[in-house]
Amino acid sequence: MYFLLKVSLFILLIINYSYANNNIQEQLDIQKEVIESQAKRIDQLEVIIKELKDNLISVENKDILKDNLKEKASESSSKKTEDVISSSKSKKYNPETAFFGPLPQLRSADGKYSAGFMGLIQLESAVYNQEANYNTNNDLSDGFIVRRAGLTFAGVSEKDWIWFLSYDYADSGDNPHDGLRAAMTIYRGFKPWWLFVGLFGNSVGLDASNFSSQRQFMEAAMPQATFIYGAGSPAMGVAATYRGDDYYLRFGVYGEPYKNTSTDDEGMGIHGRLAWQPYKERLKAFHLGATGYYRSANASDTFTNGLRNSSLRFRSKGETAVSGDFIIDTGIISDLDSYHYLGYEFAMVDGPLSFQSEWGILNVTRKTDENPQFSGGFLQAGYMLTDDARNYNAYFAQFWRLKPKKSIMEGGIGAWEVALRASQIDLSDKNIDGGSAISYTLGINWYMTAFTKTMINILHTDSTGPLSEDFNSVGARLQIEF
Repeated sequence: MYFLLKVSLFILLIINYSYANNNIQEQLDIQKEVIESQAKRIDQLEVIIKELKDNLISVENKDILKDNLKEKASESSSKKTEDVISSSKSKKYNPETAFFGPLPQLRSADGKYSAGFMGLIQLESAVYNQEANYNTNNDLSDGFIVRRAGLTFAGVSEKDWIWFLSYDYADSGDNPHDGLRAAMTIYRGFKPWWLFVGLFGNSVGLDASNFSSQRQFMEAAMPQATFIYGAGSPAMGVAATYRGDDYYLRFGVYGEPYKNTSTDDEGMGIHGRLAWQPYKERLKAFHLGATGYYRSANASDTFTNGLRNSSLRFRSKGETAVSGDFIIDTGIISDLDSYHYLGYEFAMVDGPLSFQSEWGILNVTRKTDENPQFSGGFLQAGYMLTDDARNYNAYFAQFWRLKPKKSIMEGGIGAWEVALRASQIDLSDKNIDGGSAISYTLGINWYMTAFTKTMINILHTDSTGPLSEDFNSVGARLQIEF
């Protein structure tokens, strides 16, 4: 009996042990599932945390980048300018610093307002060799002039407003450069659109759009200067620019030239440029575009010989300004209804080599049946003798300041460039005998620093017409920007 009791107890223990064992295994399996589920959640949380961390780092980097840009913006203006005007393709264009010279800028405590002065001085001389004009017995005069002495006060307000006030103290008698040159405001809050309002250049054509201080020759090409400045520059107007990935667009509405003394209603015009820029690095650029304007005449209330008067005329001194004598001139074009200009632009930079060309046709519509057509263009090429390149600025589809790899202030020889240009213009058609001219120029440019330059131009010009002059000349310019 006792033996049976022990056996029964032993069997019961085995059953309980087996049952407990099974129960423990089930619990272990349940715990394992819970642990695996938690592990998956932890893995998911780790992924989420990593993504959040990366995003936070990205945001922090952007903030750091913004802080770095602010720190760089507060550095000395000479350092800023060097960064902007460098020919290195890695540099970014910054309009807030590119237009300023080496002088320090004034800044408000909150950084929302900045302003500064910049200036340009061009001292020029020339000697001429020619026979006096048969009609006027005129003789081109050797001499010295202050070609330009400009002072500009410009700044940025509330980040998106840029303003300019510019005056030229050297009255050279040249429409785009004497007296008040600019009084304008730019709004850039609608990027990539920029809006311009006020008095400024009409920006038709590539050579005329370049600042006088940044051209490859002492004077703008004769044909484009004649057709574009004659239509009004500077003039009061409203304009807009748009910058795409590989193109630049500018158009605007302008009145008459600022120095037009007519008391009649102003003529109005629509002006524009469109440039394709498949390559737009500073050391390698390609620019192909179209440019032009359509303008109505100023409606005069006075008549001469039964023909309504106007203020429109096209004339040129050639591609030298020291003598100041005009060699071609249409005179006032009377009985005017409208006139329009259409031309092409081309430019290319490939390391030390550069090309630039423009050609255009100007049609004048008169109330009579005599509608003259004028034309002209130029072709020029340049080569840098030093390890430098002409600086194409795609942001405004023009050329900009060149910074030598090693200036004379750094113990170097600066940047040296030779350039050739041929230009032709014809202002005679129908009953208008304005004359025609062909000019050839050899230019030698020495960029001593980013802000000082010496230019020598050797010209030969042949012309026909009542005021024509056939002459050779040698001109020199010392240019200082500050």
